[in-house]
Amino acid sequence: MGDRLVAVTTQRPGELADSVVPLPDEPRHELAWLGLLSAFVASVAFLLLIPAGWSRLDHLWAEDGARFVVDAVRSPALQNLVDPYGGYLHALPRLVAELVALLPLEWTAAGFAVCAAVLRALVALITFSASKAYLRSTPMRFALSSLVIVLPAGNSETLNNMTNLHWFLLFGAFWALLWRNGPRVPVALFVVLAALSSPLVFVLAPIALVRLFQPRREVPIAFLAALAVQGLTMLFASRTPYSHDEVDPVQVLLASLLRVPVVAFTGSERVSQFYPSDGNLVIVAALLAAAVPIAAGLWFGDRPARALSLVAGAYSVVVIVACLVLNWTQVLQVQAPDVVMAGQRYSIAPCLFLFTAIFVGLDATPSKTWQRLVVGGSRYLIGFLVVVSIFAQFRETKTVLTGIPWDESLARARAECAAGASEARLEHEPKDWFFVVPCESVR
Repeated sequence: MGDRLVAVTTQRPGELADSVVPLPDEPRHELAWLGLLSAFVASVAFLLLIPAGWSRLDHLWAEDGARFVVDAVRSPALQNLVDPYGGYLHALPRLVAELVALLPLEWTAAGFAVCAAVLRALVALITFSASKAYLRSTPMRFALSSLVIVLPAGNSETLNNMTNLHWFLLFGAFWALLWRNGPRVPVALFVVLAALSSPLVFVLAPIALVRLFQPRREVPIAFLAALAVQGLTMLFASRTPYSHDEVDPVQVLLASLLRVPVVAFTGSERVSQFYPSDGNLVIVAALLAAAVPIAAGLWFGDRPARALSLVAGAYSVVVIVACLVLNWTQVLQVQAPDVVMAGQRYSIAPCLFLFTAIFVGLDATPSKTWQRLVVGGSRYLIGFLVVVSIFAQFRETKTVLTGIPWDESLARARAECAAGASEARLEHEPKDWFFVVPCESVR
């Protein structure tokens, strides 16, 4: 053990970085690109054509309308890009809003939905490509990247809107920073936009610093530069807190356990079926289902696999705790109605990080009979739980938007203008959200 410690400590920084952020093999170009393109199209189609996704094509969501569209209509583009909202920059949503504002107004809702689906599918492709250095099994890489698209936690409140895309961007930036042989300019552009659109990207700074000791430093340098801009913005921007309720550590712990390991296997909508009726038993079961493969990854994995498992597991904990503590309000307590439906967006990135740690263990387990029996059983159990939760969510009526459609809202606004008003009120989802624009914008 002492010799091993000396060997580690005498490694140069670049060698140590290479030992935890390995270089994946180059893909077979023709076949690989055809497969990636097919997966990309299928991912976008899934997000837009599932029942909840279809409803997003004619329903505008929250800040997509009441912040990004109205600013794109009323203010210059450059001013919008540097204007913080909620205490941080939203570069990518504002860029999309500027593009959507060029379309006929009738296409606004569909424009946001399609752009959000395309960008989320891009995160899935980055995950698949970058994970090649860590996961030996192609089916395992495919399953992990597929969760970016099909995970029930991401297909309710956050489905097909730019307002909540930053939860996926955080996970995508994580893998983009680990992807050492990715295309330089596109990956650098992606991490810059992610850093300028999410307030949580600071947790990825250690990965970027490690990458500085490796060749192809353009990506980590671009990320850290954008991170500095976001940091300065957050330092001087104002943020209105959701509430001034005192944080309850016990409630934060229970809410974290329900919102990550439990939600990862069941989806947010189904948690109320198990909790509080089954008490903490459901938490213990979910923790065991996750702990077995994670422990296997730490035991059987090589150094990069163990490092990834530890880092992803740590990010899962840090992100969910930070989200709950920084945004704490009484409705986040586990005794609240529907348990975890309030702020269900907080579960997305932590669940994806948790599954990353799980999949490392499932992939690293050797082929000995008893080891395969234990961890292989976990693989089938986890697969069964996730598939059941995906199909169960298709039957959830809460995920389908049934409020005022965008075309109806636009028709009402035009009627106001025809009656002599100088400004028009455009209502959209969720209930009681609206924004006001000059009548010249709706004619």
